[in-house]
Amino acid sequence: MDVDRIRHVLNSLMILSFLIFGGLVAIILVTDVELTSPAVALPFAFLFISLTTLITTGQINDRPRLLKKYLRDWLIICTFGILISALVITFA
Repeated sequence: MDVDRIRHVLNSLMILSFLIFGGLVAIILVTDVELTSPAVALPFAFLFISLTTLITTGQINDRPRLLKKYLRDWLIICTFGILISALVITFA
């Protein structure tokens, strides 16, 4: 696997998810939405993705030979985080 290419993709994903988080927070603030669990869970799902991607990118920079392990762990952690956010949105 090309480590530099994967690192660039993860950095782009991190920036994009943080921008989506910022946009959703701005929408919540501008429209003066009541802060309920469903309204708060979606922006923080994107913040969670951004932070886990930042951590994974840092790990890849430290040990590039463990790239497959770090990507597999990142995918599992993001999947569980998104599932928890989806359950909060659905059942709250």
